[in-house]
This record gives sequence, C-alpha cells and structure tokens, in this order.
Amino acid sequence: MTHTYDALVVGAGYIGCSIAYYLSAAGLKTALLDRGGVANGASRANYGNIQVQDAELAHSLPLITAGHERCRQIEAELDCPVGYREIGGLLLIETESQWQLMANRLPALHAAGIAAELVPAERLPEIEPLLNPASVLGACYHPHEGQVYPFALMGAYIRRGRERGLALHTQTTVTGFALSGGRLTGVTTDRGPFSAGTVILTTGAWTPQLGQLLGRRWQVPHVHGQAIVTEPTERLLRNHIASAAFFEEMHDTGDGAGAVLAISQATHGHFLLGEAGVVTGDLGATATAAGQAAIAALVGRYFPALRRLRVLRGWAAPVAFTADGLPFFGPVNGIDGLILATAFKSTVIVTPLVGETVAQLVVGGRTGLDLSPFSPDRKLADGH
Repeated sequence: MTHTYDALVVGAGYIGCSIAYYLSAAGLKTALLDRGGVANGASRANYGNIQVQDAELAHSLPLITAGHERCRQIEAELDCPVGYREIGGLLLIETESQWQLMANRLPALHAAGIAAELVPAERLPEIEPLLNPASVLGACYHPHEGQVYPFALMGAYIRRGRERGLALHTQTTVTGFALSGGRLTGVTTDRGPFSAGTVILTTGAWTPQLGQLLGRRWQVPHVHGQAIVTEPTERLLRNHIASAAFFEEMHDTGDGAGAVLAISQATHGHFLLGEAGVVTGDLGATATAAGQAAIAALVGRYFPALRRLRVLRGWAAPVAFTADGLPFFGPVNGIDGLILATAFKSTVIVTPLVGETVAQLVVGGRTGLDLSPFSPDRKLADGH
C-alpha cells in the first residue's frame, strides 16, 4: 500500500515539526516521518535557548532577527503555552584575544538592531550574581534572548498540525527515494512506500546517509555533544551562559574529554550543564564518563554554587554542523521537489521562520528571504 501526500517531511525535530505544521496550515496533505520518535535526535538533547549570541554574521543575521520576532509571537500563534520566557545571554571572555573577537562582532550586531555590549568582570555580578567574576576578564552581554521548553514547542506544532490533517509516522526509516525524470516523487521506507510532490529533509546528522541514496555528498558532519541535567531548584540563573571559546574551539577533534562552557536553567528549574563534544562518525546517544567529568569540572570553576546540586542524568546526541557555519536550507539543484532544512547553528530561534519559509516555497514557489548563501549545492572547504 502506498501512502499518498502532497508533502513529506523527514525528521521530527524542531525544524521538521515546524515545517509539518506550516504545510498543514497552508492546506497541504502532509506527513511527518521519523526513524525513531518525535525529538529523536539533537532536538531531544537541547536547552531550548532562543539565542543570538552565536549568530554567523555574514549571511545569517536576517534569519536571526526575523526568527527572533517570530519566537516572541509563537505562543499566541499556536494558542498554546510552550514555556516561552525572555532571558539574557552572556558569552564569557577569558583572554584578550577573545575580548577582541567579541569586540569585532559588535558593529555587525548593532547594525542588525541586536543589543550587545562588552561588560568588564567587575560589572558581571549585577548581571549574573551566580557567576564567579574572578574566573573571567568579562563577557559579551546580549540582554534580549529567550527560552522555550523544547518538548512543549514540538508537541504544540504536532498537535496543531494534526488538527489540520497532519499525519505522524514514527519508527519509519527512509530506505530510498523514488525519482522520475529528475523529479522526486516520494520515498521508500521500512513501512512501505510514500508518494508526494515535495519531500523536505530535516534530518540533522543523518543527512549524509540519505544523500548517498541520491548520489549526493552533503557535507554535514556532527559532534557527539554531551551535557548534564541536575535536580530542579528555584530560579537562580538569570542568563544563558556560554563561552567565547566556542568561536575558537568548537568542533575540534579530540578524545571527548574536553568541554566548553554552556549553562542554562530550564523552564522547570533543572540546570543544563555543558558541553562536551568531539567530531565523530558515531550516531549514538551514550554519554561518556570522560565527557561528563570534564563538564562537571568546568562548571564548578565558574559556578562554585552549583557543585552542591545532585545530577539526575547525562545526555548525548549527534549534533550536525557545517564547515562554514551556515545551514543547508533550500531546494536541491537537479532534483525537483526536494528541499533541505538542516544543520542550523542556532536552531530554536529560526524554527518558526524556517517552517513559514518552506511553506512559502512549496505553495508559491518563492520566498522573500535570500536563501542562496544556504544552498545545499554550495562548495565548501574541500571542494565537494
């Protein structure tokens, strides 16, 4: 039996759930497929942060600023609470080179209308009392960021999508693609064939595997990212905390024992502490003792008060990225009917915007956003 739809979305994480909702809301008969369940990959191991602090500056600021505005409206649009709240963001600076790196980012951020300032260490206690200011030179402060509860947001998209006819197929693995005259007409799965005029891949670290089925070498490597979840407490942390070292060290190879600071307090009070990561071919989700120990040591250095908290669990997930920091987002040349939307550097902040944009592409064939820098067919560093 062939399942027939107008559009198929493969990958039920943040981006896939958003796209599936907006396509259904546009009146298309839509199915959302995932090899596991909802939030099976990186979206289940996620802080829910709506952050501007790590934005790629050359091409991504229009996405970030427009996406931020959509996020502010998301609970009203979905008529559903998703844990949205406004918080600040601090990028901690430890060296003079990091200070200069952050200073160099400010003009582009300000030109895009994004509030940001460099704050010396002596001023940090008024912004984040929990931080040990002696551990840093200062920070780049972004006062207007935000946070959602990941599972509430993805669940709201699916719930509202189902009210508009969305079909959800979990435990369904794509095993091939159906092509006719250069046009994609559907996919084959371990649950049978699905036909559709449009297929959207939002498959994160699994994207290269699917590309091979189409003869494409999409360069989407991934890190085995790890974090720690503590017991819930009263609201103690005012900001999302990360390190300017992300701009120097992220995605370096190693043994998985290194960590770069990334701390948030979730909407339910749990502290999310991270993060350790190593570039790997492993698509598993098992935390390592070395990675968890590295995170604990790093957090204790900057936030001594958190050492008393009881750890509930560790998490790990394959987190996709690209060499140039830009997503693969847009139609695929030479395969009509195929769209990629994957490997976003700041996923949550663009989630509603990406869903709207893909719906515009599918329904009307165009969008007001310039997607050319994000083409899945662009040449990256090694020439593929």
